[in-house]
Amino acid sequence: MSNLQKFNTTLEDFDKEVGKLKAVSEAYQKLENLIQSYDEISNQFKLNNKTLESINQSIDKSLGEISKLVEEKTDLIRKENKEFYKELENTIKLKLNDNKSEIKQLIENERDQIKQIFEIEFAKNTKELRQVIENGTDKQTQILLKNQKGIKILLWILGGISIILSGLALFKLLIE
Repeated sequence: MSNLQKFNTTLEDFDKEVGKLKAVSEAYQKLENLIQSYDEISNQFKLNNKTLESINQSIDKSLGEISKLVEEKTDLIRKENKEFYKELENTIKLKLNDNKSEIKQLIENERDQIKQIFEIEFAKNTKELRQVIENGTDKQTQILLKNQKGIKILLWILGGISIILSGLALFKLLIE
């Protein structure tokens, strides 16, 4: 073999090695990009966790406020009932002299009506309050689940791509 042929062979070998180095460099660059994407996703996940904590704190605060409001409304109803009974007592005392049996029936009827009204109003307010809380909780849960599913899918995709690229790089290194 002449020197020129050896030189050409050497140049061809160098050209092949340069091609291999370019491929390794491209794979390394892709791996760096995947690592950067993973870091961004991880940071977003941390941010979403902080947001979730904030939402939970807001829900806890809202539940406390709702509980306080229910107590205030209950106290108000009790006060109104006390006032109503005082007025009713005065009316009853005046009519008691006229007809005692009619008054006894009137008292029983009034008590039943007040009890029914109170029970109906209390049940209605409780039901409405529960519905509002459930709707708010359901909406927040759906939003969180939707965001969480998207992040999980993206992490699986990126993980799979990373494993495939790592396997290909390792396979190329083992072949050489």
